[in-house]
Amino acid sequence: MASREIEWLKREVDAWERDGIVDTATAERLRTRYAQVAANETPWGRIIFGSLGALLVGLGIIALLAANWSELGRPTRTVIAFTPLSLCAILYVTGYLRGWSSRAFLEPLGLFWGLSIGAGVALIGQTYHLPQDAEAFTLVWTLLLIPVCYATRALAPVAGYFIGLITWVSMSQLSGGVGLWYWPLAALVAPLIYSVRREPDAAVRSTWMLWTAALCCTAALGITLEKSLPGLWMIIYTSAFAALLLGSEVRGSGERGWWRNPLRTLGGGGLAVVLYLLIFRWPWHEIGWNYWRTDIFRHPWASFFDFSLAVALPVAAAFLLVLAFRRVPRRKWHGVPLLPAWTLWGIAPFVTAIAYAIASHDESDHLPALLMTLYLAGLGLATLGEGLAEHRAGTINLGVLVLLAVIIGRFFSSDASFTAKGIVFILCGGVFLVANLMVSRRMKQKGGAA
Repeated sequence: MASREIEWLKREVDAWERDGIVDTATAERLRTRYAQVAANETPWGRIIFGSLGALLVGLGIIALLAANWSELGRPTRTVIAFTPLSLCAILYVTGYLRGWSSRAFLEPLGLFWGLSIGAGVALIGQTYHLPQDAEAFTLVWTLLLIPVCYATRALAPVAGYFIGLITWVSMSQLSGGVGLWYWPLAALVAPLIYSVRREPDAAVRSTWMLWTAALCCTAALGITLEKSLPGLWMIIYTSAFAALLLGSEVRGSGERGWWRNPLRTLGGGGLAVVLYLLIFRWPWHEIGWNYWRTDIFRHPWASFFDFSLAVALPVAAAFLLVLAFRRVPRRKWHGVPLLPAWTLWGIAPFVTAIAYAIASHDESDHLPALLMTLYLAGLGLATLGEGLAEHRAGTINLGVLVLLAVIIGRFFSSDASFTAKGIVFILCGGVFLVANLMVSRRMKQKGGAA
């Protein structure tokens, strides 16, 4: 819990006590409880400055060694290479025995430890003239971060681990290798992120960890695909983003806010971006079985990974959609049952699969693009309608934004004259401004959020 949230809660407890909602004894217990939470929380200013200090010290040591490296013998170089690692290990063991659990100690230690590993590996390789292989160096450095991640539970080594993995898998794919090892290696640190996520005083740290892991895995999904069947990425990405969105709905984590819920934000935002790209005609050129690629990849068997995802991810999205729909409360608007807008977003993989089948069969790019345009416009209308029914300004604005994106995207890609486009834009803008004004007045009259 953040400091500002604790201060807000303390003010609320004072108000509850004044209004007689809680008695004095209960209010005092609440103040004591959250005073202890605040005392256990380490200010992020100290953590950031401590980490910067560790970073500067590490860079300074590297610079000094680089200036005098040629004058040192092999034994001296070996000792120097392992000295920072040994110091980090000694510091960690000492802190563990003495109970130093402050993040102001562990975060800088994790950062310096991770840098020491990279420097040590590089120095040993240079000293004994080992083969210079950037791909192998990146993988070794990344894997050696795993014990540091679990020992310190710090943000820097976890973020460095996923950044190192995505760097390694990119180099591996470019050199003709297979990057499928990314996924079991990424899974090695996933339990740590889950356990940190459950700590009551690690909200900020765990959120940054999850953002880093989610973004790197999203990029790795496209990098590790073999792409032997053109266009299959459409189904895979829409399914993956839909599964993230629906999984968050099943957990009921939508009330945390967009930043504190990375999976829901990434699922919804990524799904909107992919669907927006699919309303154009260019993604539908030369896709499907007629354009199967076999001559540009060294590992045709890796295509099995693509097909497995194309089946497993839509099945997972369908399961989560059913599960989330069964748990959601039924709502009505003027007596008419309403489906939550996210249920319509959740069927995106299946609409995309239909459009993909059409494009593969007829080799036409017009009809699939039109289908995705109508679908995305329908999502915008459904989101707008849900916002109007529930008097939620944020949902209304999201629906309007989706509709505007569809209109602008389609009109800029059409062959209509600039005069016609200008008139349509003016009319649409006027309609949305009037609608927003009317909705704001109605929500204020009914006590909704403007």
